Amino acid sequence: MPSPLATRLLRALALLAGLAASVDALAVPCPSGQRQVCLDTCMCLPDLGAVLGPVLTDTRKMAAQALGVWLQQSRDQAVQGGTEPIPLEIRAQLQPYYPDDVLMAARYSIGALDDLNAGQAIMQNPDTEAVTLVDVIVFRREDDAQKDVALWAHELWHVKQYQEWGVQGFATRYTDDFNAVEAPAYEMQRRVAKDLRDGKVTAQTN
Repeated sequence: MPSPLATRLLRALALLAGLAASVDALAVPCPSGQRQVCLDTCMCLPDLGAVLGPVLTDTRKMAAQALGVWLQQSRDQAVQGGTEPIPLEIRAQLQPYYPDDVLMAARYSIGALDDLNAGQAIMQNPDTEAVTLVDVIVFRREDDAQKDVALWAHELWHVKQYQEWGVQGFATRYTDDFNAVEAPAYEMQRRVAKDLRDGKVTAQTN
């Protein structure tokens, strides 16, 4: 979910940092605040490691702030387009896993969003079946919204995270380490899927 522009900038900065780290240990030391970069010849340049540290931090902050704004705007647009509460049978099946404040807060909608918002950018990934925008879960397919209990379990974990961290807190954590944000959601999805297979949760059949 991080901004593609911010991602490209981070990659470019990382390449510059890597270039600055290409130092010939045997060459004459550079003045304080500079380090050697050796291509065809060696030269002394400003120490980009010291320069880029704050830049990288600022870039992550900017990306997180932008993501937070996009998530909120996308959520508001989804609400304007119309949302529904969790299907009753889905909610009943997930009551052992989530408190009522999560189950009652979450709503859902189906389909694409505006081309310029964060939700649509994520949904353009063909592997994305749903995206959680604060308390609104946008599903690609109606069938998933009505029947995929495990997918609901995953997305509801994100609703819980938004409740605990706030929108900007979620965006900051996702920008810093999206794997850490996604890991417990996938774990809950696997847990519910296993319980369905083992008959601990009754799957919807109609």
